Order: sequence, then C-alpha cells, then structure tokens
Amino acid sequence: MSLLRRLRIAAPIQLPLDLDGVAPKPAERWSSLPETTRESVLVLLARLIARGVIEKEEPR
Repeated sequence: MSLLRRLRIAAPIQLPLDLDGVAPKPAERWSSLPETTRESVLVLLARLIARGVIEKEEPR
C-alpha cells in the first residue's frame, strides 16, 4: 500500500501574480522568476509525476 496520497489536479487556470504590471503575460511571469525558483518548481513537479502522485484527469 502506498503511503502517498493521490492528488487530483484541478483544471488549469492562470492566477494573477501582482508584479506591478512588470509581466502581463503568463510566459513573461514565469521567465521573470529567478532561475533557481523555476528549477525548484520543475524538479518538484517531475518528482510528483515520477511517483505517480498526480492522476490523469478523467474525461467529462
């Protein structure tokens, strides 16, 4: 029995990130983050996927 709880990922939405108008587009927001932060986020996401913690979304 796995000790990890399976997570369900909600439909993707872009949450506002207040940067005083510096980066109005999501891609610009991501690229404006420090490289170490982006790397940490991607490593965490890769680990979750590799462990099977994230389930595929069921068709509606």
